[in-house]
Amino acid sequence: MKDTLRLNTFYLCVFGVACLILLPGLTTIETLVFDETHYVPASRAVLDLSVNNNTEHPLFAKEMIAAGISVFGDSALGWRLPGVLISALGMVACFEIARRAFGSVSYALFTCALLLTNIMFVVQARTAMLDTYTYPLLAISIALFMSAGDEKRGLISASLLLILSGTVLGLAAGAKWIAGIYAFIALIALVFQRVGRTIADGRSPLAALFGGGFQSFPRLSMIGAGLLFGIPSLVAYFATFLPTLYWAQGPIDGLFGIIEFQFTMLDRQTMPLADNAYESVWWSWPVMLEPIWYEFKTIEAGGHRAIFYIGNPVMYWTGCVALIATLAEGIRRQSATAIRISFAFLASWLIFAVLPKQIGFLFYYHGSAMIMCFVIASGVQLLPKGRIRSVTFWGFPLICAATFLYFLPIIYAVEMPRHQWLQYIWLKSWT
Repeated sequence: MKDTLRLNTFYLCVFGVACLILLPGLTTIETLVFDETHYVPASRAVLDLSVNNNTEHPLFAKEMIAAGISVFGDSALGWRLPGVLISALGMVACFEIARRAFGSVSYALFTCALLLTNIMFVVQARTAMLDTYTYPLLAISIALFMSAGDEKRGLISASLLLILSGTVLGLAAGAKWIAGIYAFIALIALVFQRVGRTIADGRSPLAALFGGGFQSFPRLSMIGAGLLFGIPSLVAYFATFLPTLYWAQGPIDGLFGIIEFQFTMLDRQTMPLADNAYESVWWSWPVMLEPIWYEFKTIEAGGHRAIFYIGNPVMYWTGCVALIATLAEGIRRQSATAIRISFAFLASWLIFAVLPKQIGFLFYYHGSAMIMCFVIASGVQLLPKGRIRSVTFWGFPLICAATFLYFLPIIYAVEMPRHQWLQYIWLKSWT
């Protein structure tokens, strides 16, 4: 009972701190910034069921923005507050994922500290775009899935958590397809893991699919767990398209029409696009060669307000080294956690090398940047016990926080003197 109360206290604290960081100055910029110019008008159309004017993406993120407009008004608060709240819940989910992965509340808090000083996460959480919802919802789904797989969990509890996890995944994919792609990659990895465990235990290959008694989901077979997870996921995903049945212009005709519409989205996703000033290639994202100015406005006094979508440079560039060291040391020590997190990062990033997208943007790397915080935490945990680990554990988040504070004016669109924005241009390509 005491452990549960203590854990719930941590959940509330993580949520509260996330809100404290994400909420200030949310309405400072009262006009649409960057891709809000696409998704807010599309959300208004969802709200009044007029026309689907953003046919290349699913609807759920736009439905959430529409809900914000309905409750809080067609204003900066209405556009952005739902994303902030979902992102704060996503931070709680990241805490839970890290706690289970590292077996430590301390390293879970360490991971959250990196996420909340990563700049990129904070900027995106405060912008009404699809990614704002996709990755926090994906994190919530993963946290629920991991909780369902606890070997001490009963059958009914595990089943309910699997259903809930699948439902949230369906909503994440209903915000942006990349969530479904991540889930598919994870599913393949889980299948291989269970097959490998089955072979190692000398059991029949069919036990991998139909057998129980494994460390994760001990009371469920893989087929059973897959159905409890997969069916709600599909139902939730397709349910997000219900408004398309009622468009004033061009309504979709029933379930088969919704299924056909998926091919329309695929065609729009893979069609050639015009060059964009902010496009970048996938291999450049880890070293952050092309960050994005989500907003840059000259004010009457001659100064500026700006929002810069950029990763924390200390975290980004250190993370590249941390990835190599964590993967190498994880393999040397046969640390399943370090290996899995490292490969999760690589899969999340390298998938964009093969996806048939005509152009890319740094915000495609958003999920990978979140996983990088887990990679760094895993690397610190692998350090030898003693002074080096202790100094790194406490010192690295402090350095990241100091860098976050340095960039604070272009995170929260604080009014700056005329030339101050130039001090944030560390590389020529950042202009």
